Amino acid sequence: MTDSTKSGKVRRSLSLSRKKAAVSAPITSLFSSGPPKLTCPLCQERNPRLKINEHIDTQCPNFHRRNGSVSVRDDDDDDEQSPTGRKIKETETSSDFKQQQTHDNVIVTGIDDNVIVTGIDDKVCHKGNIQDFRDSDLQPAATNRIDLCCDQNHCETVKSDFNSSKLSKRKRSTGSAKNAKHESINKAVKTELLTTAEINPEELSTLESNPPWSCDLPVESNPPWSCDPAWVPYYLQNFRTVLETVLENEDDAALFNQEDLSYVHAFNKLSVSGQKLYVRLFQRKLKWLQLSKVSYEEINNDLVPTAQELIQAGFLHNESDLEDLEEALDLLLAPDLKALSKTFHLSSSGSHKQQLIDGLLRLSKQKCMFSLSSAQSNIGAVILRRVKQMAGSCVRLCRSPRSVFCRLLLLFSLTDPEEEEENAAGGQNQLYTILLVNSGRLAFPCYTVQRETKLFQDREDLIRYEGAMRALLDVTLAMQGGQWEKALELYCAARGVWQELQKSHNLSYQEKLPLFLRRFTTGWAYALILSRGVEILQRLRRYQEAVEELQSLLLQSVYCGQSRGRWWDRLALNLHQHLKNPQKVNGLLDPQVHTGHKLSLHLRATRMKVSPTYKKYHRQLEQLPTIQFQDVKHVTIQGQLFPHEGGMGKSRFILPATEDSEENERATVICPVEDLCLSHYRQQGFDQGIHGEGSTFSTLFALLLWDIIFMDGIPDVFRNPYQPCPLDLHTDSFYENRMEAIECRVELLSNSSVETLKDMLEDVWNAQHGKVCSLIDWERFSSLHQAQTLVACMGGAFLSGVIARMAKNYRHCRGGLPDLVVWSTLNNSYKLVEVKGPNDRLSQKQQIWLDELQKLGADVEVCHVEATGAKRSRLE
Repeated sequence: MTDSTKSGKVRRSLSLSRKKAAVSAPITSLFSSGPPKLTCPLCQERNPRLKINEHIDTQCPNFHRRNGSVSVRDDDDDDEQSPTGRKIKETETSSDFKQQQTHDNVIVTGIDDNVIVTGIDDKVCHKGNIQDFRDSDLQPAATNRIDLCCDQNHCETVKSDFNSSKLSKRKRSTGSAKNAKHESINKAVKTELLTTAEINPEELSTLESNPPWSCDLPVESNPPWSCDPAWVPYYLQNFRTVLETVLENEDDAALFNQEDLSYVHAFNKLSVSGQKLYVRLFQRKLKWLQLSKVSYEEINNDLVPTAQELIQAGFLHNESDLEDLEEALDLLLAPDLKALSKTFHLSSSGSHKQQLIDGLLRLSKQKCMFSLSSAQSNIGAVILRRVKQMAGSCVRLCRSPRSVFCRLLLLFSLTDPEEEEENAAGGQNQLYTILLVNSGRLAFPCYTVQRETKLFQDREDLIRYEGAMRALLDVTLAMQGGQWEKALELYCAARGVWQELQKSHNLSYQEKLPLFLRRFTTGWAYALILSRGVEILQRLRRYQEAVEELQSLLLQSVYCGQSRGRWWDRLALNLHQHLKNPQKVNGLLDPQVHTGHKLSLHLRATRMKVSPTYKKYHRQLEQLPTIQFQDVKHVTIQGQLFPHEGGMGKSRFILPATEDSEENERATVICPVEDLCLSHYRQQGFDQGIHGEGSTFSTLFALLLWDIIFMDGIPDVFRNPYQPCPLDLHTDSFYENRMEAIECRVELLSNSSVETLKDMLEDVWNAQHGKVCSLIDWERFSSLHQAQTLVACMGGAFLSGVIARMAKNYRHCRGGLPDLVVWSTLNNSYKLVEVKGPNDRLSQKQQIWLDELQKLGADVEVCHVEATGAKRSRLE
């Protein structure tokens, strides 16, 4: 319980003029990030990645399973609370302007197991629903209210991001002791509410009958599996869907031989319990597991018979197949390892698990001097036998059938973005997508799947591609973990494999594939590995080897053409700056070098023209094409910088929470630099504003070109029903395949009136709203009305110019767009603003876009924010 609770008063603002804020964690923890989590798309609660299935099965209040079918709970029947059904007033203020008033203004009062939260990362617990602030009808001042969730049917557990590490560890207790505690807490809640004078006394009767602690998530008293052992859960249904979908296609089915298909047939012959357990284990990391620690209530309380069925069918290994000592030691917990170390009189080298494992592995390599039998001469065998005794029954998936199912999932999800953290996830993203589609929570655009091109020539070709993707993932994970020496080793091994493949296999068919299909080839995957190898070599300061690798990549033109600009830019930097070895770099003459990279090379060539060091290259540099762009208007504003812990990371600024209320005169809000600028432009008369960067323009791009983006008649751009965009979107083929339709639409937009533009936007918004499209952020605008007001301000001529540029080269034009779009609904004026905080400067892509937008007639400017300290602010 915080100090404010003890004194009977709730702190309603975060003021720097006071010594402490009414929070149970330091304010700097607002900026600390916890371990990776996934957001449940059904209830929006964040959970550890490996616990997401368990959350959906047993905890998610919006996901119910009845008679083996999926049903989704929908609490958004009220139009006023539904983000898609809420009516927007004509004079509604922009959501971002509302949001910047309360961003990061968090007040938490802990009362035993209950948490009263006001304004938690733009979300409030309001009448039982966790809502985004932009989708609620609360005004900024209303975030200082205390909204208690007292409806069991709509209750959500509210968790504070900055104090999640503490709140998540609290466990709800049961029994008479807690019931007695509830009575005293109820009185405390009454006193708290009456003191703050935020809730009428008449409402306390409702609170007494339905206190906050009664808002536990609803639990099904009779889950489906308790009544029907043959009940088929969603994850098994979806797994079967993947197998059937892939094998129904003749080209895909031909990539599996009879041995591969025998595993599929054997899986189909398993009992329902066996299939459920296999899929559950398949979705986990490939490692040995102690069977006693594996628990799935929906399968069986005792998993030993089910596991035995999988072992007999050839899908699982048991402890008799465990021969690797390191894998065996990984099974045990640190206390068990410490006890094992003492058994072998091994001096403790640390208390961490890995340290104990390393010590036992070193011991295992020693030879026993007194053993007469060669079988007993290896100490490692003795340690392994002892570990097996301690671990008990263990299982691990057999690699052969697992690899077949992995390839099936790979084919099914071939067009998905490469966001899987590791191959060991077992296709969890794919199964998750099917779950959401089947439950009605996810819908993809309507399009025609037209497959004409054969991607893989045979089974071996698919296996090579899978191996290349696995190698790419290993290198990427090592780089992300900062293991640069390990990454170098993996990169060198992959490069050797690729060189051998080029000698032993004819890969010419890959060159004949359309550009947007080449990224599903072995050569493309290895080209990505080599490109990452350049970064590894540079990080290790091996610049000469990095230059050689870059030159090798630039000699070929089949794979990763979109990266050539980056390669040329990096080659020039390494040669001229690190190696001091000026050579001729023809990046400006490469037709595949676009936008920012071309400007970067041009600026480097300009500097070389006037440098005496490169005097002998001046004549050649004069012959290179030039790039001209005009600067835009620059303004400077001041903001009080928040001195956050460490002084690193993105700058945060301090703003007054309100301007009119005397009561909150000293209240402050911590916000990013973009919100500070939004506040500035609001004072300039712009009543609407969005911080969306490229997302704002890509959303308008998709809304105005929806039917063209998903048009029929273009083969191979749609290969399965779960694509958020056509495969050629990020290539030059997108414009080439739709040139006539795009040019007609651009001309139509250029000549359209404001009313016509609004109607076009409304038709697509109402027909497609909520469907998954990688171009659209449906929450970017608070409503259709807000989007229409922006389109009315911009006009058709400007929008047609932006859309034409993005359509011709979307991949390289999606970045560099201004941070802010602000506009006034009173005089139909708008401004595009690039925000630059302290020590920040414009990139090449941003300079090109600002020049282009200015040529199209937009009011463009760069807003520089100058940081001031608290002392100077008080003096002013």
